[in-house]
Amino acid sequence: MIKNIVFDMGGVLIDYNPEKTLYGMFDRETADIALSEIFRNEIWREKDRGTVSAEDILRLKGDKIPARSYEKIAEMTLNLYPYMAPFRQTEELVIRLKAAGYGIYLLSNASLDFYENKKGIPALKYFDGWLISADYRLLKPEPEIYQKLFSKFNLRPDECFFTDDVEENCEGARLAGMKAYRFSSDDFGGLIGALKENGIDI
Repeated sequence: MIKNIVFDMGGVLIDYNPEKTLYGMFDRETADIALSEIFRNEIWREKDRGTVSAEDILRLKGDKIPARSYEKIAEMTLNLYPYMAPFRQTEELVIRLKAAGYGIYLLSNASLDFYENKKGIPALKYFDGWLISADYRLLKPEPEIYQKLFSKFNLRPDECFFTDDVEENCEGARLAGMKAYRFSSDDFGGLIGALKENGIDI
């Protein structure tokens, strides 16, 4: 029986889409460079792991960014949260699940600037707890991060339903014993269906 719902953050609670953001703000060449050098680079994952800071990224990658766009891209590197709008539908779902008595948890690949910005994500006020990757130097889909979630909040895997916008992270959750569904913001009904299929009362 499912008692707890575990959400990813970027792409599930908030609109983490650096491609859409950058292509909407810059010419294609500049956006491509920013994506390849920073926002879709392995170094961004290391920021989420907590092994490098945004300042480190700018020091290591700043000379790759066109000078005309450096100031704005540096600002985004230091804090991307203002460019990631919350998904209202997901917030409403969280409210319904909380009212129905489910435990609500966050498991996110995110850097420590989460703590400075979480107040801008309305859904989080309904959560029972969160696990941020940078706190533990772990990343989804590494098996250890799921085990850390279970031990931190005293959760049984078979009582948890997990949703993430990355299939590899969902597969990691399944291997850890959870039910899991790959979320897509353009198919919100799919998540509702998956919840109902798993006996979750909403």
